[in-house]
Amino acid sequence: MNKIEDFKNLHDGKRLFILASGPSLSSLDLGPLRRRIVMGLNRSSKIFPGTLYHCTMDLRLFEECPEALKTANYLFTLEDRPWGIPIKLLGSEGFSWDLGRGIYSGYTVSYMALQIAVYMGFKEIFYLGLDLKHDGPRTHFFGHDFHSHSHEQTEFPKMRKMLCYGAQVLANTGVRIFNCNPDSALECFPKVTYEYAVSL
Repeated sequence: MNKIEDFKNLHDGKRLFILASGPSLSSLDLGPLRRRIVMGLNRSSKIFPGTLYHCTMDLRLFEECPEALKTANYLFTLEDRPWGIPIKLLGSEGFSWDLGRGIYSGYTVSYMALQIAVYMGFKEIFYLGLDLKHDGPRTHFFGHDFHSHSHEQTEFPKMRKMLCYGAQVLANTGVRIFNCNPDSALECFPKVTYEYAVSL
């Protein structure tokens, strides 16, 4: 499978865990996810390599952590990236039901992953590490990234806007989305504990 159309409804009705890169990810025992379908985002492969799926838009990561990205079976990315399953970027704001036509960034790879998950037919989606806030000096689970030090004022508001838009779009579709960080700054998805999510 080397094009996005190959993945349409491939996991119809299934459950997916999406690993973002917020500080809270480092506090979780990710071992139980080895028995689940997981999609990693950006540098989450540093803490949980070998996922079935991975997703990144950031060209910088292909240079900074290529080996980590290559641990996933399938990498979803944008056109003009060094490798991976390419998807055309349509713009920043919108929601794409037809990824063969393209996808919207939503200002965050977490939003890109949501559209991919829906396209693949997943009906329950659990986000881990989707904090949208820093933990003191820690911007990510791995520590501090100076590229992200101002995100609480600049990027997180835009990300929240689009993730909440995605929640509205999917409200009556039968797709259920949960945030496994009770302390997350994102309020538009119901919050559950990680322990509950992996008990299902």
